Amino acid sequence: MIVPMRKLSLLIFYQDYQKFLEELREKGVVHIHENKKRSAENEELKQKFALLKRIVEISKLLAKRLPGHKNADGEVVDLLEKARSPEEKLAVYHRLFHSDAGMKQKENVGDLDILAFLESRFKQIDHIDQQIASLMKDASVYKPWNDLPQERIDGLLHAGWDMRFFTIPDRKYLQEWEDKYNAFVINEEKGQKFFVTVMHQGSEEFPNADAVQFPQLSAPEIRKRIEALKTEKEAIEATFDDVAAYSVAYLAQVRKKVNEDTDLLKIKDAAQVLLDDKVIALEGWVPDGIAAETEHWLSEQGVVYELTEPADGDNPPILLKNNRFARLFEFIGELYSLPNYREIDLTPFFAPFFVLFFGFCLGDAGYGLLILLGVSFYKIKAQPAIRPILSLAQWLGLSTVIMGIVGGTFFGVSLLNVEIAWLEQFKAYMLDSQQLFNLALIIGIIQIVFGMFLKMANLWKQYGISAAFSTIGWLIGILGGGACYWFSLQGYDVTIPVYIVFAIAGLLIFVFNNIRRNVFVNIGSGLWDSYNMVTGLLGDTLSYIRLFALGISSAVLGLVFNDLAMNMSGDIPVLKQILMLIILVFGHSVNLFMAGLGSFVHPMRLTFVEFYKNAGFEGGGKKYLPFKKRQL
Repeated sequence: MIVPMRKLSLLIFYQDYQKFLEELREKGVVHIHENKKRSAENEELKQKFALLKRIVEISKLLAKRLPGHKNADGEVVDLLEKARSPEEKLAVYHRLFHSDAGMKQKENVGDLDILAFLESRFKQIDHIDQQIASLMKDASVYKPWNDLPQERIDGLLHAGWDMRFFTIPDRKYLQEWEDKYNAFVINEEKGQKFFVTVMHQGSEEFPNADAVQFPQLSAPEIRKRIEALKTEKEAIEATFDDVAAYSVAYLAQVRKKVNEDTDLLKIKDAAQVLLDDKVIALEGWVPDGIAAETEHWLSEQGVVYELTEPADGDNPPILLKNNRFARLFEFIGELYSLPNYREIDLTPFFAPFFVLFFGFCLGDAGYGLLILLGVSFYKIKAQPAIRPILSLAQWLGLSTVIMGIVGGTFFGVSLLNVEIAWLEQFKAYMLDSQQLFNLALIIGIIQIVFGMFLKMANLWKQYGISAAFSTIGWLIGILGGGACYWFSLQGYDVTIPVYIVFAIAGLLIFVFNNIRRNVFVNIGSGLWDSYNMVTGLLGDTLSYIRLFALGISSAVLGLVFNDLAMNMSGDIPVLKQILMLIILVFGHSVNLFMAGLGSFVHPMRLTFVEFYKNAGFEGGGKKYLPFKKRQL
């Protein structure tokens, strides 16, 4: 659900402004209303963002060189504690970076100096890589010729002979060149002939082939140069390996400081200066649950404030508060958009469907059991930050086990075709392909109709019941018509109920869809809405066939890998079992990865396209981000 917000308006005397901002940041509960236009034009803010980008890029490069031992964080913190003053900081960097001459010349080394120093080292590595790549390209010219005997070539030149090098496709090489131009084939490679000609100096006639131009450096000189560059690169990289943990932690502190500076600049842009620069006005938002506590705190700060309910034109930030299960799916909803403040949060409503869809798409009890057990074991030692993701994976794994049993698939084996005594009692609960196809369509219809109920509730909540008349009419038509059809199959006469159902639905859809408009306009709008609704509902329902298709495809691929393992392992004892195991592990790993990826992506599509559309989701909300101290 969306947490209600209270609008906070503040008036602060200029001399108290900085102190109040620091205390407000310490409190960390107020989301300040930003002035995005002024922030976009703020050059200082742009520079801070550019600096943050540089810090993030260098931190990522350094993070790749972090040591693997677990106590690195403790060591880094100790080192940072020792390097408080600029002099100590400079001493630490001189020691770790082997006394860089450029750094020595600076009396006070700041954060930007250290960042530039790190960037220069990475640029130096990039430059070395480019030089090595260029030299390797030059070395490739010599490769077909091996090492040329430069002394003998020079001797031929002094003796009045001209030695030239050519390459040509095999089919175009002429044997007569060997007599005419003293041609000698040196090498044949990839359909090319590499040959030399030895002729008197001053000759003007040469074979019709591509002449080879060698680099200025000889092959041995190139190899020597490459080795020197690699040694230089290794020395720089060794230095980085020594300082990576320290530098990542240090840059994290710099990044925190820059982020806090950025927050302050945004606050300054959001502030309005009143009464000849004597009073500053700010607006923000506070969650309703802590509004009373915040009001008590503000009353002690000596500022003028007002806490009010959001007006119709306001756009409060979004803070979601869901139960433990639905909270796991909030990040999925944020991938599309947060709801706007006045609509219903759909997270708890799509969450159960998403779990079901994942299990339906993957549809293999063996894969689900593998996910469930693997994630559960990993979760024991996992960091708290990723445990919610692992909890979500556990639910998805459990759903896959259940739907795999319903579909009768275990690591590609069709359980319906397996003759095991204890399994027979469970086969009655397993579904064949046609039944799974029908189940996919039924689930789709259920979610679409459920979404329409949510749309009705959304419209009712935001604009009153009259705004939901058209949706109510469609629900009456769909559910009432479906009920009448079912009763007719049971032998009941449903003529009168059918007339009643469609009369009520027709009035709501075509006449009362907007009670503030002319009835003829409503009829025209209802006809257009009917066309879109009928075609849309049909397409949306058919989209759920992907649940069946993905489940069947993963099962078929699993079966294919099982057959390959059985038929391609040969008949040699022990070796057969080893090859079978290799094929099974590789094949099912590939299938699990591809099917798992599809099983996550396609339920998102069904959620964001079919379900959100039929639920009337608008979105566009901005996340509640209170002004507070940044964490490392």
